[in-house]
Amino acid sequence: MKYAWIENDSVRDVAPGNPSEYYHPDVAQNYNTQVPDDAVNGDGWVNNALVKREPPAPAEPPARQWTADDFRAGMTLAEKTKWDNNSALEIVTVKIELPKELASVTELLDFLVASSVISQASADKIRV
Repeated sequence: MKYAWIENDSVRDVAPGNPSEYYHPDVAQNYNTQVPDDAVNGDGWVNNALVKREPPAPAEPPARQWTADDFRAGMTLAEKTKWDNNSALEIVTVKIELPKELASVTELLDFLVASSVISQASADKIRV
């Protein structure tokens, strides 16, 4: 059994051994509760029983928002010139639709390729 510092029904800290051997007496007195060996900081302590806390689920990374710069980066020089000058109605339409997530970006790239505004090779570069 280990000794823990319990605060607000939670394991604040677990002593690595006998608290009086590791801490100043004023601090060691806080480690006054015996807990099971698997107790870790953050576990709950309710009615003299250890309550294991489940680790938080990893946060879902936010979906990438594609911008006009992301599109432009994969284009050839001739395509960049068209893009910068808004020389096709399809380009204006795509710029209005941005920023978008990847699913919609695939549709926009397919639209530009089908309209012969950019090549399939450029669309593949942009998707990466």
